Amino acid sequence: MRYSRLFGKTIRDKPRNADSLSHQLLLRAGFVRPTEAGGFLLLPLGWRVLERVRAILAEEGKACGFVPVEFSCGRQSTNSDLERSLNYHRREAGSEYPFAEHHEAALAMLSGNLALSYRDLPLLVAGERWVHREEARPNWGLLAAPGFLFHSAYAFGAGEAEVSGRLERIGDTYQRVLERVGIEAFRLSSGGDRPTTEWAIETELAARPVLVCEGCGYRAAAETAVSRAPEWPQDTEPGVTEAVYGPGLVQVEPLSKFLGIPVHQTTKTMLFEAGGRVVAACVAGIYGVSEAKLKRVLGCRSLALASPEAVRKLSNAEVGYAGPVGLPESVETIWDLSTEHRTNFEAGANQTDHHRINLNFGRDVARPAKFFDIRMSQEGERCAQCEQGTLAARRAIGLGHVSLPGSVYAELLGAKFLDADKRTRPLSVGCAGLDLACVLAAIVEQHHDSRGIAWPPGVAPSVAHLVSLPPAEAAAEALYQRLSEAGVEVLWDDRTESAGVKFGDADLIGIPIRLVLSKRTGDQVEWKTRTAEQGDLIAVEEVVVRLKCR
Repeated sequence: MRYSRLFGKTIRDKPRNADSLSHQLLLRAGFVRPTEAGGFLLLPLGWRVLERVRAILAEEGKACGFVPVEFSCGRQSTNSDLERSLNYHRREAGSEYPFAEHHEAALAMLSGNLALSYRDLPLLVAGERWVHREEARPNWGLLAAPGFLFHSAYAFGAGEAEVSGRLERIGDTYQRVLERVGIEAFRLSSGGDRPTTEWAIETELAARPVLVCEGCGYRAAAETAVSRAPEWPQDTEPGVTEAVYGPGLVQVEPLSKFLGIPVHQTTKTMLFEAGGRVVAACVAGIYGVSEAKLKRVLGCRSLALASPEAVRKLSNAEVGYAGPVGLPESVETIWDLSTEHRTNFEAGANQTDHHRINLNFGRDVARPAKFFDIRMSQEGERCAQCEQGTLAARRAIGLGHVSLPGSVYAELLGAKFLDADKRTRPLSVGCAGLDLACVLAAIVEQHHDSRGIAWPPGVAPSVAHLVSLPPAEAAAEALYQRLSEAGVEVLWDDRTESAGVKFGDADLIGIPIRLVLSKRTGDQVEWKTRTAEQGDLIAVEEVVVRLKCR
């Protein structure tokens, strides 16, 4: 490829409205360009990198046993909108039929219609499609682009155990792909409607919060991270419980100052609607409630904060004054581990502008049979894994995931199969996906220096970057033709620019090998790797041999 004919060139100035380093470098190096509505156009160099990532994925997918299918365009599936994605459209005759916006649901519907038997299972189906991201951040570039190429893989089996085994294979495949393209990613277990494992990289951007143990390396999404439950000094004698008037005090900091008690002695009582019932979640006031953890404890599929109307009806008070004492028996109360060893603690009085103080388990509140971890763990707390290190706050961007919806599609869509006894059984489904555009940007996030991108050889847009300087243009063209005939992909900078401009662009573009032909090199070629400070002069024949072996 001749650089003079390349669609899209480098730019000198730092782009505006580009927050991520990968976005800045990909724009400056001529790999992407912004389009209207916050989208991006992959230029030839960017498309070449993406094609190499896809080739590695196809090779690993074939080894894993992926059966390829073609998907239409769609929306990115999230863990929170599974049931909402199943819309019902009305036929002219008046009957309704389900329409699945996400492909896992569509495939489950199709699988149910194919009359699968146990002999057909398990199945691994995979494909790619361009999808739309609803929560895009164009300033981050391909890390969170509005439209991106998404690889999806689905496992269908006779039960969750069978599907889990296939999902593990898919996960190992994605792990090998990320390693081959040069990304050091870590796994995160996160909550949601379905158990999910994600691959992510750390970032300085205001991305997803994670907690990391600086001792053992434990990492988890902030909403599911586990820490040691703290214990605070407590009163040895129970105080007199009473309802204290404190108008407008719904935040724990001003409330604790008003009452003259530590914040951890206050209690947040939050009412949730969980699968048709209402539950109260109680945590020490310094914490927030983790909906992901609470969902796991309750084993429910849907969870949402109770409406203000429901709160008023159940607590006889405005939002912010609900408490565990006096709620209807129909409301189950879940207590966090942070509340277990407290005495003389505060909670809402179920009366607007009132707070009940000096509450104690066994006297004022029935001691729960079990306390649960339903709080949002915080930075600085002790790691529950190694019990030695402390948790530090980090930010991460997800690249891909595997998740297990289980039999939800069988329940919602009637996806079934016939077992060996000719009985109809629910079809279990597992889902996985990899954001290929984000993978491209993540490579740049981890492979760059002050001069530009430094592509790993396996995904670079070409094998070598040929730079010709006067009076070596004819020799460079001869070498370019010879390498092209040998099947070696080379980007040849044939422009009439200065050496400084050409060398600067070569470093910015980041192809692993730079070849220079000039007056100084004579009959030889300067061979320099992208990260080396100096190059070596070698014979033309040696250049051809080395590049053919790559």
